[in-house]
Amino acid sequence: MSDITLTVEEESADLLMTITPAEGQPKVNVKKMEKAFKSSPYSTFLLIDGALELLFEAVNKADDNDEGKDNSAVFAIIANAVDSTAKVSLSPDNMSATLEITAGYGGKQFNNSSVVELLKEHNVTKGISKENLVNIVQQSLLLKGGKSISTEIALGKNSVNGENGYIKYLVGDPVDRILRPKRLENGKVDMRELGDLVVVKKGRKLARLIPPTDGQEGFNVIGDIVEATRGDAVCLEETEGSSFLNENKNIIISTTDGMPKHLDNSVAVHKVLEIENIDVGTGNIRFDGSIYVKGNVCEGMELFASEDIVIGGIVESAMITSGGSISIAQGVIGKKVSENDENENSTMLQAQGDINAQFVQYTDIFAKNDIKITQYISHSQIIVEGDLWVGNIEKDKADGKIFGSLVQSGGSINVGTLGSTSGARTTLDFSYWANTVEDLRIDADEQSTKIIRRLPKIYKLLAKAVKQEDNNPTKIERIKKALQQHLHILGKLDKEWLEKEDKISDHLETLELCVYQSILSGVDVTISSKTCAFKRDYDATKLQWLENDISVEPIVT
Repeated sequence: MSDITLTVEEESADLLMTITPAEGQPKVNVKKMEKAFKSSPYSTFLLIDGALELLFEAVNKADDNDEGKDNSAVFAIIANAVDSTAKVSLSPDNMSATLEITAGYGGKQFNNSSVVELLKEHNVTKGISKENLVNIVQQSLLLKGGKSISTEIALGKNSVNGENGYIKYLVGDPVDRILRPKRLENGKVDMRELGDLVVVKKGRKLARLIPPTDGQEGFNVIGDIVEATRGDAVCLEETEGSSFLNENKNIIISTTDGMPKHLDNSVAVHKVLEIENIDVGTGNIRFDGSIYVKGNVCEGMELFASEDIVIGGIVESAMITSGGSISIAQGVIGKKVSENDENENSTMLQAQGDINAQFVQYTDIFAKNDIKITQYISHSQIIVEGDLWVGNIEKDKADGKIFGSLVQSGGSINVGTLGSTSGARTTLDFSYWANTVEDLRIDADEQSTKIIRRLPKIYKLLAKAVKQEDNNPTKIERIKKALQQHLHILGKLDKEWLEKEDKISDHLETLELCVYQSILSGVDVTISSKTCAFKRDYDATKLQWLENDISVEPIVT
């Protein structure tokens, strides 16, 4: 058979196949040529498409032209050595780099050093994973020609923003005591066991200012520093009953004996009246400060405090008014007192702050802030300027009940079950701000009309006083002052209701009614001018105001 040799010239990437005919031996064919290539040390070279066929044709042509003569060798380049290639890709933010190696065909291969040099060429100098580098190089040596492998070869380090500053309270809050009563050793909760009243003495440290931290810088894979953002600072403030310990202004202390109250940026300390029960023996109580009732507020009693009211027992058919918050460890029990269709209950709670209790029945409630009821609201009338939560406050989803009640809300409402199986009507109305603004507008119009009617008389008196020969400066000044006061009141009246008018649209955009268990038939929900009447039972549901209508969507758990 003809002699087949394969050679590669020094420093050349070309594989040369030479075929030398041998006299008396069979002629070569493509199959034998291919076998010779695959069994050679150059089998990993990239075979040129059609090269063997063209060489075979050249051999046959040479045989035909040189018939009767000594056959000469025929040669051609049939394959090439192709080096492995690699590509480095950087993420848009330069926080990571990916290396991809494509195996060559008998050419140069990458080693650890060559990969490092390639990364340097792409300015990748930080966050390089030595383990990933070694692994990809080793695995690329095992790849067949043309196959690729990739890995994340470098990873930057994100900056860590600083932590926000905060106020660390150094004394307890009576409201927190009410919301989280004492847990006994057997796991049960003793609603009557609140412990001693939280009272501080003058000079007691109340709160400490914890400053924000700077955070930690990061870097990207090309070596740039990624700056960290310092945490937000908060401000510790002096307030009633507290002052700074020293010029550092990072600790506040009590300036008087009394009951502490946590504020957003401070702790107030109010005078406190501590009493066992409110009953006929004590009479009605009015106190300029905070009141702590260890036991109950009994039927027919009235209780007023300019600050917070904390009650360790129950409230029964009583009238309670607070300039701060009202916190009741147990429940509020009233009864219906009207003989007609009007809903009038024997118990009333009114607070300029929050109201907290375990349960509420047959009670009229108004709170300027939020209301949190742990168990249920029954046959009551509720007006809450903020949010209403009915359920365990330690759970993410409310699990309490509202039934047979009318609730008017200026915020959002979270509840477990809404409505009653007995068919008692339950109404939720989110028109608080619309009604409030309209009342303010009507009141402003009425007072403005009275003032406007007085103004001509005042102007007339002023003109008359100025024209008088015995000009009386004191009288003129008094009339001018009256005029200024009337004009100031007129402007203030208009401003007050115009400012709150924005509350209407803001509330519509943010309000939510989240019912996490079920809505029973007989529930009406009013938002703006639309009412959604539930005539059948629904599972967990969320209501919002979207595109000028009430949106009713299931809550997926």
